[in-house]
Parts: sequence; C-alpha cells; structure tokens
Amino acid sequence: MTTHRSIVDALSVASDAGDPVVLATVVRVTGSSYGGVGARMVVRVDGSTVGIVSGGCLETDLADQARKVHASGQAKVVTYDTRADDDAAWGLGLGCNGLIDVLLGPLNANQSREVAGLLVRALRNGSHSVLATVTNSDDEHGAPSIGAHALFVDDATETTGSWGDGSVLDHAKSQKEDALSAGRKGLVSDFGNVQIAFEVVTPTVTLVICGSGPDAVPLVRFATQLGWDVTVVDHRPVTHAPVERFPGAIVVECAESLRLAESVALTSRTAAVVMSHHYARDLEYVRALLASGVAYIGILGPRARTERMFAEMAAEKAPESTRRDSVFGPIGLDVGGDGPEAIALAIIAEVSAVMGGRAGGHLRDRNSPLHESASGAAKTRAG
Repeated sequence: MTTHRSIVDALSVASDAGDPVVLATVVRVTGSSYGGVGARMVVRVDGSTVGIVSGGCLETDLADQARKVHASGQAKVVTYDTRADDDAAWGLGLGCNGLIDVLLGPLNANQSREVAGLLVRALRNGSHSVLATVTNSDDEHGAPSIGAHALFVDDATETTGSWGDGSVLDHAKSQKEDALSAGRKGLVSDFGNVQIAFEVVTPTVTLVICGSGPDAVPLVRFATQLGWDVTVVDHRPVTHAPVERFPGAIVVECAESLRLAESVALTSRTAAVVMSHHYARDLEYVRALLASGVAYIGILGPRARTERMFAEMAAEKAPESTRRDSVFGPIGLDVGGDGPEAIALAIIAEVSAVMGGRAGGHLRDRNSPLHESASGAAKTRAG
C-alpha cells in the first residue's frame, strides 16, 4: 500500500506539472522477491525516483534503463535473474533469489493521470480488484499497445492506452478469477503474440481513530506511512490545531458518539481504535462500531474496562453485546515495549494482521506460503 499511495502522488504531481515519467512495474516474479508483482517506481527525467521495486539492489540499474526509455519513448521489459549466488555480472549485490521482469513504460502527463486514476479506483474499492497490463505486443493492426492497462473492479472495466480490436481485452477479462487465485504471485497470460501481466490490488485499509489525545499521534504517523486512509474523530469542534497535529489524516467532529456512522464512513474494510480515555464516550463509540459491522474494533485500556463495557450492554440486553469476534481489548499484539510509540506499533501490527487475515505469529514458524492468494486471505478473515 505504501508503494501504491506514493506512486499515485508522484504520478499526479508529474501530471499537474506536465512532466513525462517512466513507470517501472514488476510484472512477473519466479522465486522470491522483495516487492512482488505490482511493486512500482516512478523515474523522472532528472533521474530522481519515487517508490521501490526491490530492497535497493535493482533501483540504480532501473534508473539507468529508464533514462534510455525516456530518450526512445519505447516501453521495454527488463529481466533480472537474482537466483545465482554469483551476481558479479550485475555488480548490484543482489540477494532476492528470484527471476524478476520489470516493465519500463514511458508516460506523458495525460497517461500519468490515467494510471493514477486507475490505482486510486482500485485502492478505494471495497474488495480486491485485478489490474491487467500489456507487457508484449506485435505491431499488427488491432494489436494493443505495450503498457495498456485494464482494471477489473467488481463487474466494471476501466482501461488506459489502446487495447486494439477488443479481443485481447475480452481474453484478459476471462482471466480475472485465475488472477485473483494467483494473488500476490501474479499471473502472466499469452494471447497470440500478446502477453498480459495480472496483479491483484488490495484495497487500502481505512483506520478510524476515536480520540485525539497525544498517544494518537504516533498511531496516525505509522498508519499514514503505510498508506492507510486515516480519520481521527474528536468530540470537540475541529480547529486548525488538531489538523496540524495529525498530518496525512482527516479530522472530523462527532459530538454524539452513538452517531459515529453519521460522521465517518464505516465499512467491512474499516478498522477502528477506541482511545478517547473517557469511559462513557468510549462505550458509545464501541456500540456504534459494533452496530456498523466494521472488521476490527480495538479498545485501549485494561481487559477489565472492556469486560465492563460488554457487561453493561448485556444488562441492557443490547444486541451488540454478543458481537465480540471483531473486538480486541486489550488492544495490540504482544510485542513488548513501553510508551506511546510502542503501543502504536503493537496496535498497527495487530490491525495489519487482522485486515490481512493473518495470526500475527513468527514468519519462521509459518509453513504455508508467505504471500497467499487474495481469495485465501479473504477466507482467513471470514473465518
């Protein structure tokens, strides 16, 4: 997500300025890689970059390759084989142990705006979407152009670039479910002389923080650095001060906590942290969140405080009192440490695990693939 958000911002800035860029996109991986299919980097004419596609081992060479693409105006695919122990031929200190194909596509201002728009549409969708990119094509009449994109989101299709006579686009549509099953590994499909790479785009996590105390500051900072959409809810009228304290977040007023859903959108992709440090207000936030069906509700404070909330709801025979599957209180993963930053880290780690359908354990103890399919992650979250 971080990469997607920074790439969207870089493309938008370039588009507004009328500057051409080269967009480097990982379109195929065999073995291991740092960023996976869909990792991107924007390379400006002056050689400066935004985003990464590896742990730093490919970026310098890609910037050099992008300079040639800037000059020629022709897209190309560059292949890096990092599986060999002897990487002296590259001189790059590779260590990813994978075969990586990277598409370098030149974009003018209009094209940058179009690609940024597709990514924004995918990130704001309520479920996983599939982005198809033409990575190889012949010069025949009716053939699509290299770098053409098609976003399949729900039942809709949005495209950029030329897809020719439509037959290749129809083929790409037919591969959507296979691409979703492939997940982060990606999928490459051939249709005649045309090659299409597919990636699954995971929607942005929406984090709602109910409370604007000092301990919310590092939580907002970590979440925005991950590219999440963050909203801070305050019971007081919004002034310039809280907006300044939470850069990258939206700050909204919610004078009546029970009416939280009227102040901020609450969906199945929403994670919420309740931390106003006022018991009665927090209880009303929790009740509003339970009624909304959000994916995650974290309650700051000791276990006894959370238990008291549910005991009061049960005494009132409130239907929300039985909906505890999405509630995490005490909040956060058990990572240790003291202070607001350590607490924020524990919270962010737990939210990331829950929204990603993970248990939050040690990767060394994981026997299944590190990057499962989108459908697999969704099933894990569901149950």
